[in-house]
Order: sequence, then structure tokens, then C-alpha cells
Amino acid sequence: MFVNAYPWSRHLGLVLAALLAASSLASAAPAEKPVAGKVVHFPQGVWSALPQLGPDGKVRQCVLVAARDRVTKDGPVTTRFSFNISRGSGFTAVLQDERVPTEEVLDDQAEMLIDGRSFPSVSFPVAGTAFIFHPGDAAGALAALAKVHRITLRSDGAGVDSGAIDINLPAEALKWLTDCGRTFNIAIDRPTDPNAPDMPMPRPRSPKIVDISTLPPGPPGMSDKQKIQGWDASELRASDGSIVVCFIRRHYVMGSEPSSRRMATFLMVSRKLGFTVMLKDSNINQPEGAPVEATLKLGDDPFTGFSAKVQGNDEIGIFPQHAQALAAALEKGIRATFKSKVSDNFEFPVQAGVIPWLRACARRNDIAFEPAGQ
Repeated sequence: MFVNAYPWSRHLGLVLAALLAASSLASAAPAEKPVAGKVVHFPQGVWSALPQLGPDGKVRQCVLVAARDRVTKDGPVTTRFSFNISRGSGFTAVLQDERVPTEEVLDDQAEMLIDGRSFPSVSFPVAGTAFIFHPGDAAGALAALAKVHRITLRSDGAGVDSGAIDINLPAEALKWLTDCGRTFNIAIDRPTDPNAPDMPMPRPRSPKIVDISTLPPGPPGMSDKQKIQGWDASELRASDGSIVVCFIRRHYVMGSEPSSRRMATFLMVSRKLGFTVMLKDSNINQPEGAPVEATLKLGDDPFTGFSAKVQGNDEIGIFPQHAQALAAALEKGIRATFKSKVSDNFEFPVQAGVIPWLRACARRNDIAFEPAGQ
């Protein structure tokens, strides 16, 4: 599940117990300074706050929580709405209710709207019970909260739109949150857990159409790269400027000599073919279009529902019969092994953020994982 797959969000699972504990108290007096493990209550807006301890006995995150109503496609729901400053993800806004998405996504084009001002954000689920938004401009978002009346959390990549939430946030509660982060030396703009990788940089929603004559040479959209756990991710465009492929890749060089073996792994979701994988290996030299007999193992488990053929003279395409099944297996953050007679064994790791990024990109651009007609 997502909370285990993402190191930066693994510890955010602790927030669930904190939310429950904090929102269940209704009479604690505000403290002058945040005290580790001590809950305080702010009557205006019925907010509760807690510097939550981690397994090491140190404060893991500062949590400020209240019950609020939000909209969903099935009607309104009461959510445990919180602002957190955590070692796993910096400053975040969190929704926790039974209607948050459970599918693993990593949306780098989500947004936090604070009284109409947009803060591009990264969004992702935790343990199937909470959904997280981290703004790229964390300091700006916190400053905007001082004057805010309503906030909207939106992730087209996950199908989340909270609608305008009346937060009724008292100044003393916001001050408690920022003081808590400073008191326990927790950064707001990035993870500070040494085991947590950097999150992708949030970016504004890509325009639906662009004039491709203004783009750099090469496949339209290829030069605009987002970093996802060591992979390069791009939205590729057709001749009309629309997004037609969600594309993520990683290159490898086996040695330092000019003649060293060069390899690459490409994962993509396209309007034409759905989800496919392509492996590039400079040791391969085969006629384009030739079928390839091969086996594929994901971790220790064989994956049999696929066909393979040569795409370019040094490229082999993998076409799953059931794209969602292959994606679900790869999103566990495993190592895949491809064996065939036309190449040496091709082993490639797929980090846990790769498939969730593809899934979010495909959803916000209305591109299906399964090929057309399936």
C-alpha cells in the first residue's frame, strides 16, 4: 500500500492516531509553548493540536486538526481536516475520511487554493484513509492562512476536489503550529527525515494545448522534465499541441568507456496503446517489428500476460494483456527481470513513485491505462 511504498509518507501514517486523539479532546487549555505529547484546544473553530511523538521518542510532527465538511462526487462528507508540519513531508494539509482515494497516485500538479490564490502542490494518499497536499511554496501558504476564510484542495490526478472548506482558523492556532515547527526544528518546505527522499517539485497544471513550434527541438514535451525518484518524467504532445503520452524513463551506463553498454527503461501511458514498457539496450541489434520470445519476472514472481517485439533496432517493447495488472505489480517498488534470446538479462528497478506518477498524469489528461477497445 502507499504508506509502505513511499518512505517520505511512511511515518505520516502516525498522523491517523494523532488526529483521532486530538479531535476527541474538547477542554484542554492552550499552552504558551508547544510541549511534546501534550494536546491543546482552541475553542474558536474547535481546533485541537498535538506535537506528536515518533517511535524514537522525539516529536515527529505538529498536528492541528478540526472536523470540517467537504464535497465529494457522492455528496458532502465530514472530514478530519488538518494542517501538519512533519519530518516526513514538511508543511501539509490533510483530508481524512472514508471517501479519500485509496489508489496510489503521486500528483505533482495538485493545488491548494487559499481564498482563491493557487499554491501548486504535490498530493498523495496515506494508508487508504488520508490524502496529503504539500505546497511548493510552504512559507507563502502558511502566511496566506493568517488571513484565510476558505481553502480548497484539488488533485485532478487523484479525482479529489474538496470544494471550498470554511476553516475558521484562529490566529493563536496558526501561531501554535508555526511555533511548534520551530520549537522542534521541523522544516516546512521539505522532508527532514534522513530516510525520506526528496518529493517532486510541485508545478502548475499543464495547459491542455500548447503551440509546439515554441518548444525546444525533439519530441514535443520531452525537454520539460520532472524528477521522480531518479526518473525523468514528461508529458509528450501531439502535433496539435495536446498531451497524448505520459512518459517516464531512466538511463543507465555500464562503465565509463565510450563503448560501454547503455541501457534505458521507458514506462508510458499513451492514448493509442495504454500502458506499455520499452527496454533499450545498446547490445541489441534486431530488425524492427520482429517478435521476441521472452520471460518477465517481477521480484520473485513470473508475469506471463504480455507480448514483446522489437521497436527500434536496440529497443524491445513489452505489451501487457492487462495493463492494470502489470502496473499494480510494478508499483510495489520491485526489481523486474526480462530474459530473451536476443539480449542479455535485463534487470531494472522500478521505484515506488513511478507508477503513481504515471497514474496521476494519465487521469488528469484523460488517458486510459488499458488500450482502446479493451
